[in-house]
Amino acid sequence: MSLLIPVVFPQQDALTDTNVQGLTGFDIVLFGYWKTPEGVDPAIVREEHEAEAQAELYELATRFSRAGAPTKVQLHFGPGGEQMAALQSRITQESDADAVVVPSRITQWSNILVPLRDDRNADRIAEFLDAFDPETIFALELFHVVADESDVETAREMLGGVERMLLDHGFTESDLEVTVEVASDPEAAIIERASRHNVVIIGETEGLQRPNQFLGPTYERIAERTHVPVVVVRG
Repeated sequence: MSLLIPVVFPQQDALTDTNVQGLTGFDIVLFGYWKTPEGVDPAIVREEHEAEAQAELYELATRFSRAGAPTKVQLHFGPGGEQMAALQSRITQESDADAVVVPSRITQWSNILVPLRDDRNADRIAEFLDAFDPETIFALELFHVVADESDVETAREMLGGVERMLLDHGFTESDLEVTVEVASDPEAAIIERASRHNVVIIGETEGLQRPNQFLGPTYERIAERTHVPVVVVRG
C-alpha cells in the first residue's frame, strides 16, 4: 500500500514521531511543494529555498525509513491553488499511489472516521486500513447518512458488511463503531462528525469534473470545510 503525503512549504507543521510510527506499513511518497507568492518566478524561490526544503524533506524521509517505511521524495515550486492541485493529481497518477492525504495538519491516526455512501470501495478501504500500525488506532467509526428513518435498516446492513470485512482483516469489535444518522444534509452531517476525529478516510466514488480536480465534488467540499486531514483511497 502506498501513501502520498503532501509537505507544503513554508510553515508546514512537521509530522510527529507518532504520525511516522502509525504509517510504517505503507510505501511513502513525500510530495514537497513550496508555494510561491503571486507574481514571483518559481525559479527564483527555488534558488533561494531549495536546499532548506530538501533538508527538511530528507530528514522526514529518514525518520520514515528508520521506522521501516520505504520512502521517496519529490520537491516542486509553484503557485498554490489549482496549479498545486493539478500537480498533486498528476504525481498521484504517476506514482500510482493507493491513497493520498489532502493537505492539512496531521495530529494522530488514532481516531478515524470512515464515511461511506455505499460499499463500492469497502474492500480497498479495508486493505488500506489494514496497513496502519494497529497499536496506533483505538477507534474507527463507519458512518452513513440517510434522509429517512425507513432507510436506516438497509444502511445498517451495508455498514455491517463493511464491519465484517474489517473484522476479517484483524480489527476487533472494540475497535469499531457503526453509526447511521438521519439528516437532510449529508455533507453537513459528515463535517460535524469529522470534528470528533483525528482523520477522515474516504473512497474515490465520483468522477472528476475538471482535469485539475483531485476529489469528486461532494468530497472536495467536505475536505474544504473540515479541519482534520482527509485521506482519499483511490479505486
